[in-house]
Amino acid sequence: MRFVDAHTHMELFAFKEIDLEDVRGIEDLLRKLEGFGGDSLALWGWDERKIGVFLEKKHIDHLDFPLLLIRVDGHVGVVNSKAIEVLGIEEGEKFDPERGLLFEDRLWEAANRLKPKGERLANCIRKGLLKARDMGVVEIHDYVDEEVARIYLSEDDLPVSVVLMPYYETYRDVLKNFEEKEKVRIGWVKVYVDGSIGARTAYLKEPYADREDWRGVLLKTWEEIAGIITELEGQGLRVSLHAIGDGAIEECLRAFEEVGPRLRYHRIEHAELITEDQALRARRMNLLLCTQPNFNPYFMDTYVKALGEERARRVNPLRMLDSVGVDMVFGSDMMPFDPTFGFRYAEKVLSRSKAEYYYFGWREEGRYLEI
Repeated sequence: MRFVDAHTHMELFAFKEIDLEDVRGIEDLLRKLEGFGGDSLALWGWDERKIGVFLEKKHIDHLDFPLLLIRVDGHVGVVNSKAIEVLGIEEGEKFDPERGLLFEDRLWEAANRLKPKGERLANCIRKGLLKARDMGVVEIHDYVDEEVARIYLSEDDLPVSVVLMPYYETYRDVLKNFEEKEKVRIGWVKVYVDGSIGARTAYLKEPYADREDWRGVLLKTWEEIAGIITELEGQGLRVSLHAIGDGAIEECLRAFEEVGPRLRYHRIEHAELITEDQALRARRMNLLLCTQPNFNPYFMDTYVKALGEERARRVNPLRMLDSVGVDMVFGSDMMPFDPTFGFRYAEKVLSRSKAEYYYFGWREEGRYLEI
């Protein structure tokens, strides 16, 4: 079986100095952290369902080195007092100083200061690429900053093909130093419109079931998105819009409707709470949805808690999207980084042939590669 993983963050392998996937319970986590002998540490992958608590500063404040722990979804993390001091994290939007929680861009500002650099980072990404190859992945669409893009361009023999997905904030720097290679090319430009359901930052039309009067965080309005689409199309580029909540998806669709895009296959990433009406509008505008079949079997208990059972049943509606004929590709978003996990679910709700198509057949057919 061959796969294209159309949504990856390979630099997350740099945040696995201690592997949190197998942690069972808060005591197990603390034992691992207390045995760390370095100067500072940033880790990705904690999940409150596995450790029994939603981490806060009080759980890790006894550790005397700067520590950042990033939740599995990458939209919220927790820092201890030492990290707050060393990094100079000041009060403000997207930081809860009492609980030590950082959200969205403020989280990644801290993460980028603590993550490995240079050859250490390159080695982490190489390990991730080898793991991808061994799982049958032949191509990844990887979200990159300038440093990660440079690592890909400096490699002589990549084990898989890489489509670079630069973040909007740094895409000009990536393009400035880009030279197309046999296994490396430029893809879509990433823009965050909202956060995640697990972090309660996905932007919803109706409040969360467990947080009255809270609908999440809208990071870009439709007017801002429309300006970005126009800017990128002027350079022959397409946008990749991270939009999970139905409210965020609505902002994206309104932006596309206002602009009237001339390029096919601008992307919406995740679209977890997309409605049938929204899906039909996406189809009419030749948009491409990158969805995650792995999310429902992995996160359903989180969906039920955050959204209630009725809305949770409508999350990631692969069968509906397929039935209305929306163009789709599948990607893991690293949760977990294992295409067979998502494939089993896609095969169950669609069919084996359709799961094979959305994971790889479209690439073999040559569709969506007009970039």
